[in-house]
Amino acid sequence: MHDLVVRNGTVVDGTGAPARRADIAVRDGVIAAITEPGDIGPAQRTVDAGDCWVTPGFIDPHTHLDAQLCWDGTVAPSNLHGFTTVVIGLCGFGIAPAPAGGGEYLLRSLERVEEIPYDSTILGVPFTWSTWSEYFAFVRAQPLALNVAGFVPHSALRYFAMGDRARGERATATDRAVMVAELEQAIAMGALGFATSRGPNHVDGYGDPVPSRFADDDELQALVAACRGRTWQVNVEAKFGGDAVALNAEVSRYAEWSRRAGARLTWSPFHAEFTDAVWPDVLAHNHDLNASGVTVAPQVSALPVSVLLRWDEPSFVARLGGWEPVLGRFFDLSTDARLALLADPAARRALEAADPNARFAPRYDEWILAASPSAPELVGLTIAEAAARCNRGAIDFLCDTVIADRLATLVQMMVANRNRVGAMALMIDSGTLLALGDAGAHVMSVTNYRYPTYLLRELVVEQQQLALEHAVALMTSRPARFYGLGNRGELRVGAAADICVVDPNDLAIGAVRVVHDLPGGAPRLYQGARGYRAVFVGGQCTIDNDKPTDARPGTVLQSS
Repeated sequence: MHDLVVRNGTVVDGTGAPARRADIAVRDGVIAAITEPGDIGPAQRTVDAGDCWVTPGFIDPHTHLDAQLCWDGTVAPSNLHGFTTVVIGLCGFGIAPAPAGGGEYLLRSLERVEEIPYDSTILGVPFTWSTWSEYFAFVRAQPLALNVAGFVPHSALRYFAMGDRARGERATATDRAVMVAELEQAIAMGALGFATSRGPNHVDGYGDPVPSRFADDDELQALVAACRGRTWQVNVEAKFGGDAVALNAEVSRYAEWSRRAGARLTWSPFHAEFTDAVWPDVLAHNHDLNASGVTVAPQVSALPVSVLLRWDEPSFVARLGGWEPVLGRFFDLSTDARLALLADPAARRALEAADPNARFAPRYDEWILAASPSAPELVGLTIAEAAARCNRGAIDFLCDTVIADRLATLVQMMVANRNRVGAMALMIDSGTLLALGDAGAHVMSVTNYRYPTYLLRELVVEQQQLALEHAVALMTSRPARFYGLGNRGELRVGAAADICVVDPNDLAIGAVRVVHDLPGGAPRLYQGARGYRAVFVGGQCTIDNDKPTDARPGTVLQSS
């Protein structure tokens, strides 16, 4: 008698092999058999997957869920998009290791660039740990719906070793020794490696560079050397320069450190823009690096990187190219004064006159109406499309809608990775890593954790731009193998029974909405999904017909 049998599904095993009809049996949290339909025997629970895809659980290689795990073991809404494993500690941001009394600064380091509200984290993160291993023991003890693997975050590691000196000073030999010893201990306990940032936009809640940006090459190389056989990740310094030569030179330096250490390198972010000649050169350079014997995988996104424009709370809307003279003090006004300003014909004409060549100029053919209480039938259309349906100009439609919604309108604005042809080329390349979901961060602007549902619905079913088997492999075996998560990412006998049963005919991304479920009632954007008939973690059902169950079988994973 098996614990679970998933019968007659279209099994997409994660390896890239052709899909096939099969039954899968699970016993004691492990896949016990995969057979032709009807040959597998009885089970305590049976799932009929006759009209569904059966895939390995998805792995999110790039999240910032470190704090959320302290108060939300469901890991929502990542759990609603088929994820069964999440990876934390990316870009050097995290909450462990933590020196005595250092918790407040670590939370402040998440506050600005990662947009994780301090007023919530100070209520929800208990800091009952000091070392990274103690933090992961804390996570392991939580009732988790998903599995968790993690990097040791460099900014936290540096602050652990140096205290406030980490915020501006070069590390001494003694400081480096403390960091290396803590990292080696964490790796011995199963950490994937270490993660850091050189990103010029990475500043803490006080507007100062995060600690990792003060590290010199001696410090970085010492930490990379501790990652032999493992992975390290870096958010690169040259990401905004539009200069392939500078970016390639930076990555080459890191790759050489990785070669000497015997470590794998993954860096972020790697995007494709419309007029950008950078990404083809960088992609070709990455091929050359891998051909030379070092393993380097830049992290790419399936989706355009977007932000949510809001009118009820401070957002990027006041800083758009050409709009700042009109809306620069918009969020200092009362609700009625904001509505009056949007109704003013002179203000509207000034907004229409925005410089179309500005970097973040309004682009109504790209902006998507994400939420509108007064016009729900138009949600999902671009502003240009919605305006045309209403026989209005784009700016008049937008202002009228925001007024009718009493500022509750949400508009999705793409800011990066907008070249869809280029983004597809990056995504399917054998040398990249599909990632950048950023779950847990940017809580009021980004919902890119939805990318599994987008990939399968839009690119596989609707547009047929990507083969199902390839799409699933990008989200399962590829990150599992790169990070060393040996028994995840594939449907095979002996592997952990992390399984998604997906109904392609019902698969869809849910509407964006604002929920107030962070500690203290702070808001965040929330975007769920439908079409997940069942999700199993370790053979236990965590999603049943799109609804979370009470099962908490998740655990902490170690790199092999």
